[in-house]
Amino acid sequence: MRHRQGPTKQLAPSINPETKCPHEYIEDEGLQLEIDCSSCAGAHDLSNGKCLTGVLNVMATGAVPEAIVLRRFIHKRYRGEAIRLAATLASELASLNRAITSQEPPSDRRCRTCPVGADRVLRTLKRRLLDNPETYHAQRTAVAAELRAKAGGQTCERPMRCLETTLSSASMEVF
Repeated sequence: MRHRQGPTKQLAPSINPETKCPHEYIEDEGLQLEIDCSSCAGAHDLSNGKCLTGVLNVMATGAVPEAIVLRRFIHKRYRGEAIRLAATLASELASLNRAITSQEPPSDRRCRTCPVGADRVLRTLKRRLLDNPETYHAQRTAVAAELRAKAGGQTCERPMRCLETTLSSASMEVF
């Protein structure tokens, strides 16, 4: 028997915020989203931000289920308020994804480097949503206020209008 050299424990893989978990939709007493958590090293619980991010990436491109089941040794089923929160966040993520892909790059150099330019604002919102979904949902108005404060400090004559147009293009009028 040959001994291995190097670390004896495998490190948990880093989870990219864009990662979609292995999943399938099942029609069993309503539409049910089943996520396979057997290969994930993290906690399989929707209160875990990384787990919720993986579920949101799946839901942003699929249907809204009536239940979510996280499968591992013990299956966890979520219904009700957890589904409503996940559906709201997934809808917002889908809106951000559509807005990012539909943006045309600005031709003006000043707009490309503006901290409240459409591309930067949308990518910042998406990053914040995927980094910590629950905190993002609870502090949406604070995020909008921070962006508006950045817009107010610009030398350009129209940063606030650009910001409001960007937020409305991402279907975020609630900001």
